[in-house]
Amino acid sequence: MTGVYNLVSSSSTPIVSLAEAKRQTNTVDFGDDDGLLTALLDVATQHFDLENGIIGRPLLTQVWEYTAPPPPLDNGRSDPRLRGLPAATGFVIDRAPLQSVDKVEYLQDGVYQTLATGQWVTRKISKELTFVRLAKGVAWPRVDDDEAAWKITLSLGYGATPDLIPAPIRHAALLMISHLYQNREAVTGFGAALQETPLAVAALVAPFRSPNF
Repeated sequence: MTGVYNLVSSSSTPIVSLAEAKRQTNTVDFGDDDGLLTALLDVATQHFDLENGIIGRPLLTQVWEYTAPPPPLDNGRSDPRLRGLPAATGFVIDRAPLQSVDKVEYLQDGVYQTLATGQWVTRKISKELTFVRLAKGVAWPRVDDDEAAWKITLSLGYGATPDLIPAPIRHAALLMISHLYQNREAVTGFGAALQETPLAVAALVAPFRSPNF
């Protein structure tokens, strides 16, 4: 069973600060290029962050909704990710880092109803996977026959502030900012030696490429 993830809200804060970018690019003593550096902060953040990023993880705290049809009974028996675990019916959340499951709702007669917090539980399967199921003794409610019959609201990301993001990711962003600051053209060289600048046009637009193109 495959569900759909939809981004509800995210932070507008870049994963590194302008002050950090200025130190990385040796521009602390003047502000003429602050506008360019500010733009590059956003470029680097989007290049690494989950929605279109290259590492497949949310960085600063984001709220997402996962919608799915009703799960098959005892889907733990058929889902290879749940092999070796007790048979259970529920939903596998495969986005990480997961901070919390905030709400579970079900569609009944065209209107979403909230399942009380004590009626569902979460179980960490691995570093990447979390299983959401009903608590013991709770019966599955009647739901509409719909591809979005269930809606689970999640908080994802390393935390609310950039210092909580792993240092290697933040430093990679600084390296990228410095590279793009120093190399402002899509190509380098002249004549026969002309070549595409690394981490430039192709690399920046690749995450946005349609899989159907």
